[in-house]
Amino acid sequence: MSLSKGSITSKDLLFAVFCFLLATILRSGYIVGITRQDSWAMAITGFLFMLPIMAIYAALLRRFPGKNLLEMDDIIFGPVLGKAVSALYLFFFLSLAALNTRDLGNFIVDYLMPETPIAAVFLVFLIGCVYGIRKGIHNLMYLSTIVCIITVASVAINSILIIKDIHPGFLKPFFRLEPMNYVQGTVSVGTLPMGEVIVFLMLTPMLGKKTKAIKPLLLGLTFSALFMTLVVLRDIITLGPLVAIVSLPSFESVRYISLSGVLTRMESVYAVVLTLLFVFKISILLYAFALGLTQIFRRKSALPEEIIVEKGVGAQPKPQQDHPPFLLISAALVFFYSLIIFESVMENMDWGATTAPFFSLTFELLLPAVSLLVTCLRKSGKPREVTA
Repeated sequence: MSLSKGSITSKDLLFAVFCFLLATILRSGYIVGITRQDSWAMAITGFLFMLPIMAIYAALLRRFPGKNLLEMDDIIFGPVLGKAVSALYLFFFLSLAALNTRDLGNFIVDYLMPETPIAAVFLVFLIGCVYGIRKGIHNLMYLSTIVCIITVASVAINSILIIKDIHPGFLKPFFRLEPMNYVQGTVSVGTLPMGEVIVFLMLTPMLGKKTKAIKPLLLGLTFSALFMTLVVLRDIITLGPLVAIVSLPSFESVRYISLSGVLTRMESVYAVVLTLLFVFKISILLYAFALGLTQIFRRKSALPEEIIVEKGVGAQPKPQQDHPPFLLISAALVFFYSLIIFESVMENMDWGATTAPFFSLTFELLLPAVSLLVTCLRKSGKPREVTA
C-alpha cells in the first residue's frame, strides 16, 4: 500500500501533531511527581532538548523526500538489514499504541465507569479507531483541526473560570530541587510527549514531494510546548502541594470550578476532550504500525505503483485501499498487548517516570542518528529505489 501524495496540507499536519501531543500534555502527572512546582519549566527545557533531535529528522526528510521512515531504512541499510531496523520502529509504534490504550482504559475505569471491565473499554475504543482509519487517514487528519479547537477552547474557558481559586504563591520556592530532577524532567518531557512525533515520519509522504514537512512538525511541537507550560502552570497554582500527589492534575484542578453553585462538574468536559485526544493518538499510532507491517510483508514482486496485468487487456492500476490490509490484525495485537503490558496503574506510573525515557530515546534518537550517520558515511545524497 502506498500513501496518496499531496492528500493533506501543511496545516493539517501541524494540527495533527498538536492534537497528537495534547493527549499526553493533559496528563502531566508523570512529570509533576519529579519536578513538582517547577514542572512548568520542563515544557521549555524539554522542547529545547528536542530541537537537535528534530534537526536529525529534518536532515533525513531532506535527503529522502517523499519517503516514509521504513522506506528510508530500506534505502539506507538495504532490503534485509533495513527491514530489521524497520521492525524495531514497528515494535515502538505498537508499544506506544498499547501504552496509550492502557492509559485510556485506566482513565475510563478509574474516573468514569469503575464497574466496567477494562478489556471492554479497550475493545470499544479500538473498534472506534479502526472505523476512523477505514474512513480514510486523511479525513482523520482533517478532524484533528476540530479536536484542537475544542480542546484549546475548553482549557481556556476552564482556566478563566478557575481564576478565583488560584494562588501564585504555590510556585515558590523556585528551582530548589536536586539538579538530577530537572535533568530527568527535561528528558521525560522531551521523549514521552514530544519525541513521539517520529511517528509522523510515516505520514509525511501524504504532503507530496514539494511540501516541506519539517516546518509543520516543528510548529506543532512549539505550540505544544507553550500549551503545556500554561496548563501545568494553571494546575500548580490551583492545587499547590497536591499537584505532586494526584495522578491527573488537570482533571483535579477543573473540579474546583463552581460558578454560583450552578456551573459545576466541568471535569466531565475534560473527560470527553481527553477521550477524543486519546482516540486520535491511538488511531495515528495504529495506522503507522499497520502501514509499516504492510510494507514489510508486501510481496517482493510488487511495484511501487501496484500495477497488475490481465491477459489480453494490458496493465491496469490496482485499486488503492484507504487503509492498510493488516489493520484488523494490528488492532488485535494492540488489544492483547494492552491487556498484559502492566499489572497495575502504579507499575505503569513507575515505568513512565523511570524507564520510559530511556526506552523512547532508543527509537527517537539513537536509531535516527545511526541512520543519518550511515547516510553521511555512504554519501547517499540522492535516494535510490530499492526493491523491498
